[in-house]
Formats: sequence, C-alpha cells, structure tokens
Amino acid sequence: MKQKLGWGIAALAASSFAVLLDAAAPPPHGLSVDITSPADHSRLAWNAQGSYAVTVSYNGKSSKYGEIPSNAVLLRTTYAADADASARRAEPVPQALVEISRSNCMGCHDFTASSAGPSFAAIGKRYGGKAAAVALLAGHIRNGSSGAWGGGSMPPHPDLSAAQATAVAQWIVTHGGDPAVHYYIGRSGSFRMAAPGTPGPRAGLVLSAFYTGPLEPGDDFNAAGRHTVVVYGAGS
Repeated sequence: MKQKLGWGIAALAASSFAVLLDAAAPPPHGLSVDITSPADHSRLAWNAQGSYAVTVSYNGKSSKYGEIPSNAVLLRTTYAADADASARRAEPVPQALVEISRSNCMGCHDFTASSAGPSFAAIGKRYGGKAAAVALLAGHIRNGSSGAWGGGSMPPHPDLSAAQATAVAQWIVTHGGDPAVHYYIGRSGSFRMAAPGTPGPRAGLVLSAFYTGPLEPGDDFNAAGRHTVVVYGAGS
C-alpha cells in the first residue's frame, strides 16, 4: 500500500512539473528570441568592443540554420545609470525599426556611421526640432530626393505606405541621434560599451534583441526566451 502511495505521489509530482514546464515553454510555432552571447550580468570595459549572438526561432524555423534571414534580427543597446532597474522595464521594438529592417534602407544608411547616405543620427541632428521635418523626410522617403546631402540622390520607396514613411521619419527625428541608444542589425556582430557621460558603479548596457521579420496573422512581436541581458561597465 505504501509503495503504491509513493508511486502515486511521484506520478502526481511529475505531472505537475510537466504542466509547469508546458506553461513556461513557448508554443511549438511561437516566437522565441535568445541572446546567447554575451552572458547576462557579465562585465566589459567601457569603450571596449563586445560581441553578441542572437538565435531566433519562429513558425518552426530558426536563424541558427539560416531559415530566418540575419537582417530580421535587431539588437538594441541602451545605456543605463542603473542597468538592473532599466532591464526590468525594457521597451518593445518601435514599429519604425521594423519597417527600416524590412526595407532596403540599410543598403545606403547606417544608424551612426556615414555610408552611401547620411546616418540616421546625422539626419536626426539636422532635422530635429524643425517644423514640418517629419512631413519633409517622409516625402523624401516615399518620393526620393536629390541635393539634400551633397550631390547624391535618394531613390523613392513606393513600397512604403504614407503611414509607414511617416513612422520612420518620426523615429529618425525623435530618436535617431540619441547617444544612449544604439542599434545593430544581424544575428551576430559587435557592439561598443558606450556611455554618453561619466558612468557610475551601477551603470551598464541593457541589450535587447528582437525579431523584425514577417508574422503570421494574429501573431505579434512578444517573444519568449532570454531576449534581454545586462552587461555592466568595468573601469568606471
């Protein structure tokens, strides 16, 4: 009798544990985003270069096997004076960045460095605070432009709707030049431990990774997995 009772308790415990695992695990075809490197709560010297790697799984496919393109993965690094507190309130990816990563914008532009076209940071600095700047940039995005940045020209992007172009322009004007936030496209690469001021002992970067590719009807960008980690700055 005691043996049967013991087996019953063990079976009940195993069943309860399985239910907990099922509740914590993402659905088989759900979205999962995992930062596999760097380790959470690791340390890196300020101004040093660090490497990152992200694995995205969605709808039965994985970036690990090349089934999800690398440009559908976005990493955001955010400087925080209190990195632990900021990690608990990490914001979702703006829709404008989803549009940027899906378009061919990155073929000519970078977030902070000059490329074939000016960086988003440079555009934000030039147009930030100016009246009608969003409408002007949205028109350039949709219809193309020439002469605004020297002798180069920008091709039109009729694939973007007026609302999408406006969202992208609004993000560039409002956030493109934010020195505390940097973005990197790709499932792996490097980031810099940058601080906009003098960092304190609790300061660090909050790394957040996102999937920006197409979604099935009814799905959203909320993801399971370890998509946010903290890297403390060393030598502050």
